[in-house]
Amino acid sequence: MEKYKGKLYLIVFVSSALFLGVGIWNNYRPQIVYASCADIAEKTTNLIQKKDIYKIDTEKTFDEALVDCLSESGYYE
Repeated sequence: MEKYKGKLYLIVFVSSALFLGVGIWNNYRPQIVYASCADIAEKTTNLIQKKDIYKIDTEKTFDEALVDCLSESGYYE
């Protein structure tokens, strides 16, 4: 048994780390994507139109910009 004890501990450690990693990926990633998109939407709607920025729609509201960002990031999948 002493011969396999180290391998058993390694398997338990790797499987628990994998389990925790999958849980973090599935539970916290959507929160991070939503927070990032909310920040992007806020900054997009508050931009002052400059002559060197061409693709900014200044008439877009915060909610429209947020929905666009979440759709493009795959948040609704």
